Amino acid sequence: MLITFIAALIGLGYFFYPPRFNWVRSSVKYLAGIFCFWAAILFAEPQVQPSIWRAAGLLVLLISAFLLLADFTTSFVIRISERLSLIFKRKIRLPAYLEAVWSAYENLAARKVGALIVIQRNHPLRASMRGPGISFDAEVIPEILIPLFFTTSPVHDGAVIINKGRIRAVKAILPLATVMDGTVNFGTRHRAAIGITEKTDAVALVVSEERGQISIASRGCLVRVRNGDEFRRVLSWILKGRSLFKLKDIDVIATTKVLDDLV
Repeated sequence: MLITFIAALIGLGYFFYPPRFNWVRSSVKYLAGIFCFWAAILFAEPQVQPSIWRAAGLLVLLISAFLLLADFTTSFVIRISERLSLIFKRKIRLPAYLEAVWSAYENLAARKVGALIVIQRNHPLRASMRGPGISFDAEVIPEILIPLFFTTSPVHDGAVIINKGRIRAVKAILPLATVMDGTVNFGTRHRAAIGITEKTDAVALVVSEERGQISIASRGCLVRVRNGDEFRRVLSWILKGRSLFKLKDIDVIATTKVLDDLV
């Protein structure tokens, strides 16, 4: 009875826990294998004594508990070690392609051409997007990025997805933030930038076509950047695993108040 109860709890967790608790999902695989093995032994002999049932149940419980604890501990240690390694790094070396992104955004902002780029990090984006867009594979350089957002381009009305230093998709449709706390009424690009970052750990970069302003979204927080130094400082802060809510001397222009457990 106890084992059935534990299995039911973990089974529910498999379907309802958010993606960050991947240890729950992986633990289900262990439990499924153990229960199949246990059932094969018990049903192979119909006249199994109650004492054997109890012993088998205790064995399954111990093995399950050990596997769950080991799986959770491993995930926890990895998460903490990654966080500490980022926190204690004084400087983060930004990927070279981000300089190309900034160069492209300066050009687009000067022309007041709207743009939205999403940089995928650890969490896959496809499950959170309303439309995956069109597959693309190209180097991240201004000569490619800038024309993608011109109104004459057939793919300008959507987001460009960058993953592992390359452009992977264009015309991607992102989820929109439904509740935003801010003093400015934003359009679809800004709502999409916040929407995707409150669901994943991605970073979204926006150019406003009305104001020609550049902003960065992370963890449901949208901040304005005025120059290349602010652009690099904000991205370095994000890559250190820290929340934009705690970054000083930066202009927070909108948020969904998704306060994360980041340092």
